Amino acid sequence: MHSALYVAAGKRRRQSLVAASNCNNSISRHYVADRLTKISFFVDTRADLCIYPLSRLREIRTQTSYESFAANDTTVHTYGCITLRLDFGLRRELSWRFVVAYVTGPIIGSDFLYFYNLLVDIRHRRLIDNITNLTVNGASVETYGGHIKVLAGSSRYHKLLKDFSDVIRPAGILLEPRHCTFHHNRTMPGPPVTSRPRRLASDRPRIAKSEFR
Repeated sequence: MHSALYVAAGKRRRQSLVAASNCNNSISRHYVADRLTKISFFVDTRADLCIYPLSRLREIRTQTSYESFAANDTTVHTYGCITLRLDFGLRRELSWRFVVAYVTGPIIGSDFLYFYNLLVDIRHRRLIDNITNLTVNGASVETYGGHIKVLAGSSRYHKLLKDFSDVIRPAGILLEPRHCTFHHNRTMPGPPVTSRPRRLASDRPRIAKSEFR
């Protein structure tokens, strides 16, 4: 099963994603191979994020608070991000952060295609670089896939998530801050300034112990 993730509305404490699941209609999926690793990436123009399977990583990853869900409501766990440098034969390096998830294969999403200005030619099974006009041929695989949509709603929270989707969605490229604020820390020579520990007020240890529990 190949899955594609979409940003969806969730609880404030958790950021939720929904993963695409297979349906019963057979379609042709487009894959492109990285020349460095020989790994094939599924190109999914309907996916909001680029996804990389946990099974391809050697190190142990801890599950993060991002949640993903298949169309049948089963949970697909995510495990942080990984930065990949891809070479599709377009004469430029394509570096991007992929969300690591419990899926079977890597996925190229629309965020990657938009940022690098790549066009998907489904009929001729190729990617077109809209900057250099170079193309890269891919492979088409007959598989099962189908109806995928973003979780939607009509509440004010859904509207906020839609208007500010870039805030909650992991970025593919770490960009420089948009503000011009600089912070300066004044330091003095010698050992750091310290103060002796003091007992808390009688009610505060109880509150602190409750927070720790």
